[in-house]
Amino acid sequence: MSAAAVLLSDADNVATLLAPAKAGDDVVIDARTDEIRVRALEPIALGHKIALVDLAPGDRIVKYGECIGQATKAIARGAWVHVHNLRSVRAQAPAS
Repeated sequence: MSAAAVLLSDADNVATLLAPAKAGDDVVIDARTDEIRVRALEPIALGHKIALVDLAPGDRIVKYGECIGQATKAIARGAWVHVHNLRSVRAQAPAS
């Protein structure tokens, strides 16, 4: 089975699901000029994010071409990216 997702910027390392995905589904990502396929490692709800690359703790998570947070633990390609493994960087004092 497959699900659909959209890539909002070429700089993004996550895509947004346009339909829910089950573990094992191939997620077809519309990247405007290309099509990317990623196997979902776990269930991911409509509107949530799927990792397009392996991310290490502290790596920046990029959506809309902007950093929306940092990984709090290792996130494998195809994993669900959400508050359980992402820390927002909004409203935090910049590092000095």
